[in-house]
Amino acid sequence: MHAIKAVFRKELIDGFRDRRALLTAFLFPAFAPILIYGLIYAIVNLSSDAENLKVSVINPEAAPALIQYLQEKGVEITPFEGNAEQAVRDKKQEYILEIPEDYQQRLREFKTAIVPIIHDSSRSDTRNPVRRLRTLIRTYNGSLSALRLIARGVSPLVIQGVVSGNQDIASEEQRLISIFNMVPLYIMLAAFIAGMGLAVDSTAGERERKSLEPLLVNPVLRLHLIQGKWLAASFYAAIGMISTMLLSLIAMLYAPLDDIGFVFSISIEQIILLILATLPLPFLATSLEMLLGIFAKSFKDAQSYIGLVTLMPTLPFIIHTFNPVPIQDWMYAIPVFGQYLLMTEVLGAVELHWLAYLSSGVSCLLLSVLLCMLTSRLLAREAVITG
Repeated sequence: MHAIKAVFRKELIDGFRDRRALLTAFLFPAFAPILIYGLIYAIVNLSSDAENLKVSVINPEAAPALIQYLQEKGVEITPFEGNAEQAVRDKKQEYILEIPEDYQQRLREFKTAIVPIIHDSSRSDTRNPVRRLRTLIRTYNGSLSALRLIARGVSPLVIQGVVSGNQDIASEEQRLISIFNMVPLYIMLAAFIAGMGLAVDSTAGERERKSLEPLLVNPVLRLHLIQGKWLAASFYAAIGMISTMLLSLIAMLYAPLDDIGFVFSISIEQIILLILATLPLPFLATSLEMLLGIFAKSFKDAQSYIGLVTLMPTLPFIIHTFNPVPIQDWMYAIPVFGQYLLMTEVLGAVELHWLAYLSSGVSCLLLSVLLCMLTSRLLAREAVITG
């Protein structure tokens, strides 16, 4: 333990003196509030644009009742003349509602009147407004159909055989984190990036400076050397990850979430549980980065390899977003994926059994120790030391 402690202290001091390592550790957390607040602000703006609709309409005088209904719902109507498709294609108009010339005639004949919404579906900024415009027209169609039935002495309830109800059992915190599921991803990325500089420098950097071989001549076990370096790199990674977490939570507390109907709050207990859930992650990240750094010939070469490692935290986000599966207890024991699940559950104010935290932490730390042992074994090979 004395050897591990000495190496740990030495690497901490070297890391503090290394501006490149410090920049890697603390620059990423510094951008956390800017990124999180900017993300929330963008979502709020999209929701506001959907609420405050401004619609350009071709031939609005052909459907006065529909136009009046839209205006009563807060939609700003602007007449449009010209080539609608070309205007949308050239991005001069976001979307255009077209009222056909035979609109009134088709209504008198009790036929379906189609009012096309000309838009570009590849534009993400117009999806919410177009979706709300469709909802308004669908609601107007329901009211019009009901009036037709009433005019014939038929109750509109006749055509409503089965209607689905909405009983959402998700809490406000769960609905909020389902929208801002990028926050756990950003925190996990910090664990992999904050300690990367020191982890790479202690392996590939040492060999590039020709100081690795003299270091191994000392009467210290290779495993103790790797463990001291690993703990120092993990320390910087943990500080960077926790800083990112706290700054992200502060950004969410001050973000204008009330504009989209959410109120975010977090307790000290939740913050402690978040730290407990994610603390094993920096140890796994730095152990993996040190292992890959052993195979690199230089610091720059190692960065190109380890850049692929930073993609690992995105896998749980991709799986959870595009292929959601029912969460089962054994999933918490999967390194990285278990930490992502724990963060989403804690931020969603879901109470979890202590075994979920235990299995997640033990599996992650166990894998980290195995990677350190493998790295120390590789240092016994002369080809690895000399490069």
